[in-house]
Amino acid sequence: MNALIEFREVCKYYEMGGETIAAADHISMQIRQGEFVAIVGQSGSGKSTCMNIIGCLDVPSAGTCLLDGRDVGRMSRNELAEIRNEKLGFIFQQYNLLPKLTLLENVEVPLMYAGVPRAERRERAKIALELVGLGEKLRHRPSQLSGGQQQRASVARALVGEPAVILADEPTGALDSRTSREVLKLLQRLNRAGNTVVLITHDNSIAVQAQRIIRLEDGRVIYDGDARAPEALVTPNSAGEGDGA
Repeated sequence: MNALIEFREVCKYYEMGGETIAAADHISMQIRQGEFVAIVGQSGSGKSTCMNIIGCLDVPSAGTCLLDGRDVGRMSRNELAEIRNEKLGFIFQQYNLLPKLTLLENVEVPLMYAGVPRAERRERAKIALELVGLGEKLRHRPSQLSGGQQQRASVARALVGEPAVILADEPTGALDSRTSREVLKLLQRLNRAGNTVVLITHDNSIAVQAQRIIRLEDGRVIYDGDARAPEALVTPNSAGEGDGA
């Protein structure tokens, strides 16, 4: 089976103060259809750079990133926007729900950009909200919901376009521990249903809920394997202390 996401010696360079910084330094990895993978690292490790490249929000400076067989680095801005809408569902730490819209309308937004007819997008949004346990909150606005409910709504928004990849960036960062566990269980349930989930986090306790961990340090992969293996974890002194590049 071909990889759904593949990095081949991916590098990303930034110029800062006359110095070249390698945010990604010859990273190679593969993520296959149906996997639940956590990309983990401290602030500055390169995890957010990887997320931006996987999410077609940025392109490599060198090397190749393939998304479902297509070379992201060779795409125009319009093509990147198109593949984001077709292949990717995003879940963010801050939910990014539009406050003046109902939950149903918020979940419909990606389908509007995709040109889906109104009746169809409304039905698909309703099904997605029911899937995450918010079927009775369709007419509520974000301000009327708890943080956990808002995050579940953002999961529904990510799912509604039937994406190849659900890309979750620190999805529990703004939630308490109980609600974090609920969101993680939801992601695990979606993965068991066949969805590919890529989780970006600095938190070991979150990362081990995935099947596989890819750990980054200074822009390089230092571990890629089973999330339950002892070597998947780092010592408490070096555990992630923030999110970032």
